[in-house]
Amino acid sequence: MRTVLVVDDEPCVRQLYRDAFEEEGYQVLEAADGRSALELLAAHGADVAVLDIQMPHVHGIEVVTRLHSLRPELPVIVCSALPKLFNEYAFWSARDQVVALLPKPVEVRALLECAERALGAKAPGAAPVALPEGTGAAHNPIPPPGQAAAGAGPRH
Repeated sequence: MRTVLVVDDEPCVRQLYRDAFEEEGYQVLEAADGRSALELLAAHGADVAVLDIQMPHVHGIEVVTRLHSLRPELPVIVCSALPKLFNEYAFWSARDQVVALLPKPVEVRALLECAERALGAKAPGAAPVALPEGTGAAHNPIPPPGQAAAGAGPRH
C-alpha cells in the first residue's frame, strides 16, 4: 500500500486530503506541523508528501529540505493559499525537491493525479512528472528561476 504524508495546520484540509487519498487506496499519515511531519516520516516513511508552506513551528520550505535529508527520493507536492510565496528566494533552494505547486483551494483530482504521476516517475526510466491536463494554468509545474509560478503575480 502506498503511503502519503499530509502536512497542513488546518484540520479540515487534512481531512479533505485524507478522504481523497484513502478513497484511492493510500495509507495516510497526518501532521499538523513540520515537527510532527518529520517525526512521522522518520518513524513510518512515506511514498509521497503533500504539504502547506505556512505552518507553525517549522516553515514549509524548511520542512521540504528536512524531509529530503531523511528521504532524498521523496516526491513533495506543495500546496499554498499564498502562491506569491512560490517566487520567494528561499523557495528556490527547495525547488528541485518539489514535484508540483498547487494553489489553494486545491482541486482534489489534480492533487491525486500529481501524486500518481510523482510515484510513477520514481520507477526506473519513467518520464518526468507532468501535471494533469485540464487543471488550469494555476497548476503548471514549477517554473525555472526568474519566472513567476502560475497565479503568483509579478515578482517584486
